Amino acid sequence: MKRRLTVLATVVVVAASGFFVAAYAMRDETEDPATEPASTDTVAVERRTLKETETVSGELGYDDPLTLSAGGSGGVLTWLPAEGTVVRRGRAAYRVDDQPVVLLLGKLPLYRALGDGVDDGADVKQLERNLAALGYDPGTVDESFTGYTESAVEDLQEDLGMEETGQVTADSFTVLPAALRVGAPTVSIGTRLQPGTALYDATGTERVISVDLDPAEEELAVKGAKAEVTLPNGRTTRATIASVGTVATSTGDGDNPDDPSASSTIPVTLTLDKPKDVARLSAAPVTVDLTRTTRRNVLVVPLTSLVALAEGGFAVRREGGSLAAVEPGLYADGYVEIVSGLAEGDLVEVPS
Repeated sequence: MKRRLTVLATVVVVAASGFFVAAYAMRDETEDPATEPASTDTVAVERRTLKETETVSGELGYDDPLTLSAGGSGGVLTWLPAEGTVVRRGRAAYRVDDQPVVLLLGKLPLYRALGDGVDDGADVKQLERNLAALGYDPGTVDESFTGYTESAVEDLQEDLGMEETGQVTADSFTVLPAALRVGAPTVSIGTRLQPGTALYDATGTERVISVDLDPAEEELAVKGAKAEVTLPNGRTTRATIASVGTVATSTGDGDNPDDPSASSTIPVTLTLDKPKDVARLSAAPVTVDLTRTTRRNVLVVPLTSLVALAEGGFAVRREGGSLAAVEPGLYADGYVEIVSGLAEGDLVEVPS
């Protein structure tokens, strides 16, 4: 009896890149008449963009960690905002002697008292921008402290229940680059403050993902590149690489060069394309898929159509059963790039 052997394919997976190689066992279709042939479907060779990715661990949190410290001439700390509170422009960052110390936004710290007769300066313009943003009219926003500026300061102080001095000093105001999210306190209510006393840890308000990347994988982190983030609940969201550290930081015992836990990493920060996707999460571990290689507009077939030949190399089975030798390229996303051997639109068999 003439026997017909059919070569079928199975898939071997190389996890790091999504690499798969197929090899099904040989079997004799005529040996057992009761055995039905494996069912197949056909699919067309198509063009796709393939991306080979590397999955790394990350931490969801907030940007710009800082420690807020007391300014001014001191006093007794009487109030701190609750942990998790967001302090925005015009709100009290803390209270001393039961008087609010109000947050203003800008790059220049409050290094002098601002009031009638003060010399012109960029800090005056910064103050007037804050007043205007809060809905008070300081007149022309420039570097000159005028009667309009003083009146606007007094209106702000009145609305906040502060003494209406028309002056802005470090006893009553503090300046930071952006709104802050309150973290854990570092001092107790009732403490007599000195200038520079640490009050609480804080961060910015933007949601970010931090990744400590192995320096050997540095090519994965390209500023502006997109990444896919998997959240603790299994949902995914998109993020963009915002910054990549230029210096590797060490972990472990820096004083002990033989510490087996010591390693170096490169800090990578990603911003979320849709922050609302993580609105209910404060801090959480996540996984991040960083793109290693991208092939655009290449011919692909499903991985399961690939056949490993006994004599070496690979093939696919065309519609009707004949084998066609192919040269595979990139393996990703359940597909394999076909470098040669097929044309767009060709029909190949896949297990159904």
